[in-house]
Amino acid sequence: MKKSTFNQIVSSLSTIAWGIVPVYLYARGLISEYLSESFHLIALSGGLAMIVLGAFNLIHARREMGCGHDHSHEHEEGCDHEHDHEQGHDHHEQNPLAALCLMLLPVILCTGFTKHEYSKEALRWKGLYKQRTLRSLYSNYNAEFTRELLEKRTPKTKEGNFLLQLSELYWSAGDEKIMKVYEGLPAQLEGRLIEEEPKLNTEGNRKRLYRVVMTCCAADAQVLGVPLQFSNSLPALEDKKWITARGKVAFESIDGQYFAYLRDCEVEATEPPDPKEQRRR
Repeated sequence: MKKSTFNQIVSSLSTIAWGIVPVYLYARGLISEYLSESFHLIALSGGLAMIVLGAFNLIHARREMGCGHDHSHEHEEGCDHEHDHEQGHDHHEQNPLAALCLMLLPVILCTGFTKHEYSKEALRWKGLYKQRTLRSLYSNYNAEFTRELLEKRTPKTKEGNFLLQLSELYWSAGDEKIMKVYEGLPAQLEGRLIEEEPKLNTEGNRKRLYRVVMTCCAADAQVLGVPLQFSNSLPALEDKKWITARGKVAFESIDGQYFAYLRDCEVEATEPPDPKEQRRR
């Protein structure tokens, strides 16, 4: 087998392997952990195109191709030299086995040894315990935000708990009028449970509810967290478990900045939400 043919086979297989990754993530419903919904079909299309391109190159790897030179002068009188198109090029080529490892090992390691979620360190770095920037959730509303408006636009459970989005509660702090509307509101939230920052949990009666908010991809994602304060013992649930939390909205001031949290909480384990629903909330 010619070296050029072997290199083409290696390149084709690598292209197919990389194309399989977005297709696999899309088929398994895991792509939402890496990309926002608007990029899902683009990633799928790109993966399929890479598979087709790699397969095409693999099928034609043994096909003889002309070099593109005009060899008619070889038959002319006095032209008895030979063309060596490989001469002088071998030292520029990368070892094909090294190339295979460089192209395929990252794919194998990234897809075969990942849990498709952020580690605790990554969650912290993404803002799980970070102080939020000052911003009013309803700064663009023309009408004054009131309890009546909240009740009109927010559904309730049969027990009377308002089905709030975590981001909605997160950004409700900081505006006195808005906090007055939310204060004491019976609320139900969905998210993932994790330990509270020790310095914010001096009484040992708190956990934290968080969700990942993604604008484009995992690289620009932000983690929003809301403390859960329990009157009784802490729930015996593992970190990053999806839960439904019920409690009453309260606010506290930390270093001169207001934060929302839920008090008198009750939680129960739940199944992860549908990816489309998860992105909306």
